[in-house]
Amino acid sequence: MSKYALPIIVGFVVAFVISGALAFMAAVAGGDAGLIPMMVGGFFGVFTAYIMANLAGNRKGVAASSEQKAAAVSLTPPAGQALLIVMREGFVGMAAGLNVTVDGKIVAQLKSPRFTAIPLSVGSHEMELAFAALAGKQNKPAVERFGAGAGEVVVYRAKVAMGALQNTIALERIHADADLSNKLRGMTMTAPDA
Repeated sequence: MSKYALPIIVGFVVAFVISGALAFMAAVAGGDAGLIPMMVGGFFGVFTAYIMANLAGNRKGVAASSEQKAAAVSLTPPAGQALLIVMREGFVGMAAGLNVTVDGKIVAQLKSPRFTAIPLSVGSHEMELAFAALAGKQNKPAVERFGAGAGEVVVYRAKVAMGALQNTIALERIHADADLSNKLRGMTMTAPDA
């Protein structure tokens, strides 16, 4: 079954129920509502299907354990490795899952405001942030290439910026410091994929 089948079915049900209820209320009141119930029901049906299709790519996120979060907040990478922290902030599209892909493998999905921490081998890496499902077609993915040294903490903040025709995922590299550590303590951490 297509990931868009359920949003379309629910959209039709919403349109049918709202149109029927409005037409029934108009008939009980003794008036003729004409096409208004169908237009209003259709609007809410399309809107419901649109929102559900944007969220169809979401997967159930696994919250990090208190030990994982404490290790990430300490900003200390594992011995001989680097640590990549990706945090997502902002209101635009906050319920849609943003896939974090590192070196061609999806490592986490972030809603806003959340973060994840991924241990990395030393060397060059490529990270891509992109939405799945219908939200992916409305947003330009962000691609970033970076190097990571042993003991280094690489931190990126992601925000979705609205555009006229297509939204953009804006990435900003920020410093790993005490202020960041305090900010991360107040956020929910999504555990990276095993």
